[in-house]
Amino acid sequence: MDGDVTASVGVLFGLDGFRLLTAVEVGGELEVLVGTTADLVGCPECGALARAKDRRPVWVRDLPVVGRPVVLCWHKRVWQCVHALCPKRTWTEQHPAIAPRACLTERARQWVFEQVGSRDSAVSWLARQFGVGWATIMRVVTRRGAPVVDEPARLGGVSAVGVDETAYLRATGTHPTLYATGIADLTPGGPARLLDVVQGRSGTVLAAWLADRDQAWKASINTASLDPFRGYASALGRQLPDAVRVLDPFHVTRLGLSAVDQVRRRVQHETTGHRGRSGDPLFGIRRLLRRRVDRLSEHGWQRLRDGLAAGDPNGELTAAWSIAQDLMDCYHRRDKAAAHRVLTAALDCPVPEVTRLGRTLATWRAEFLAGHDHPQVSNGPTEALNLKIKNTKRVARGFRNFGNYRLRLLLNH
Repeated sequence: MDGDVTASVGVLFGLDGFRLLTAVEVGGELEVLVGTTADLVGCPECGALARAKDRRPVWVRDLPVVGRPVVLCWHKRVWQCVHALCPKRTWTEQHPAIAPRACLTERARQWVFEQVGSRDSAVSWLARQFGVGWATIMRVVTRRGAPVVDEPARLGGVSAVGVDETAYLRATGTHPTLYATGIADLTPGGPARLLDVVQGRSGTVLAAWLADRDQAWKASINTASLDPFRGYASALGRQLPDAVRVLDPFHVTRLGLSAVDQVRRRVQHETTGHRGRSGDPLFGIRRLLRRRVDRLSEHGWQRLRDGLAAGDPNGELTAAWSIAQDLMDCYHRRDKAAAHRVLTAALDCPVPEVTRLGRTLATWRAEFLAGHDHPQVSNGPTEALNLKIKNTKRVARGFRNFGNYRLRLLLNH
């Protein structure tokens, strides 16, 4: 019978080497009294057979059972050496499943770490499941997670990186919005992964992170994808001089479509004297102006022509729309010569918003044209990681401690 009970404890609670003494439900929690199965114990000093002198109860929490928190009460035996001359008088028994002075079993600690680390569970939810405080769960995650994220080998095998910023802490009455810079691994042939997150949004913080990498790691980087932010470009240029910097196609086309929107709003106000309203020709085609021409239906194409004819008397919006379409088309066809023509046309265009777009592209000429030499390079995977970052922030209801923020992101990505 004792063998069956002992086996059942091992199956239900994963505590091999323990026997079940009794179990009772108290206040919605399952309290289980257990003891070790060891009956013959030798003195660690002289090896003589020890005798049990006393018992000391230790309470520790284990994995929940059927939605109920489980509290294990382990009656630890105090052993005594029978030899009077032995320097080891007494000692308390130990077991690898329950660490000294722990409030969670080792099995529970590992499960908690996996839930928070790889499955993105909320720390507060796990704390409720175990009936412990938030800080108790977070200490487990920190102690087991810090060696994982700080392991140098985690950064190995990288040949392409992407850089982008995310809002770490929203503005309040006492501080502005705080940002963090994320560095992603965009190596072809594998999934994108987050390499690290550093506090701040500037070329200085990115350059400092890159400066901490060894020369062999930096020499292995072939391409770097980035948004049109000069701070990041300068840092990449100084620290990764051999890497090709590529301006993200999405952000380039967004600049073109933003110019179209700016022209539409200005022409709208000049021709009608007010902002766009329902029934205004340009307001009615505002979404059609953002679509690529090859994705317009016949009906949509007709609506676009009619709206431009009625609301764009000087052809300024038509010119801006045409250049934006050429900009999207050069990426679609991966035509570097077409990209040169778009850049020249934008600089020569008399529409001020488009001229400003041309000056921006000219400032980023090398990075802009590099996108056509390396069409597979994009910051899109980095943006996808940003969505996962936002999901982690929603699960955690936000972060105030940057160390916890960085740890959770790197464990989950």
